[in-house]
Amino acid sequence: MQIDIKSLRQHYGSLSDDELVAIDRDELIETAQKLYDEELERRGLNEPEQAEADAAEGDYAPGAPDAGADADWIEDAACACSYVSQPGGSAATDAENARAALQDAGVPCEISVIEAARSSGDQPAQHEYRVMVPGALNLKATSILDKEVFNPQLEADWRTHFEELTDDQLVALHPDVICAGLVDRIARLKSAYNDEISRRFKRSSE
Repeated sequence: MQIDIKSLRQHYGSLSDDELVAIDRDELIETAQKLYDEELERRGLNEPEQAEADAAEGDYAPGAPDAGADADWIEDAACACSYVSQPGGSAATDAENARAALQDAGVPCEISVIEAARSSGDQPAQHEYRVMVPGALNLKATSILDKEVFNPQLEADWRTHFEELTDDQLVALHPDVICAGLVDRIARLKSAYNDEISRRFKRSSE
């Protein structure tokens, strides 16, 4: 996957000082680190010597893919989730939280930043933060993100929604009905997996 250096440099330049320093440098691949260091140095937010030392050490948080690991899976990478920046939004932070959840679960991942929309007038350019994982681990990554990131937020939204309903409206929403789609999805995924296991086992035993 190729990095759009121009767009990434513009993106770093569009961030506030707080947003820029909030980025975890260790999660970035080498090319992105260099652009990040350049922007820090331009703003005087980091000593060049320290940036060079960090780059030389090449330290990564536990579970993060190193430069060598990138080549093993990045060509077949899949996007586990993505966030598009909005003025006053938290796309970068949301992507980092997703990356951290996957990393804690031992799933190799990287954040790829692309330009989603060019700047126009007084509107800054929009960037999409894609959390990339090995293609073979995409379903596992999606499940982890559902459990650790999206489901807690969805639960909070549900609680707020239920609180706003009248007694009659609440009673009419039986859990078996509103969760039927989720239950059906679980059954279908398990069925597809078990069918493939059976198919391969039968084939290998012939």
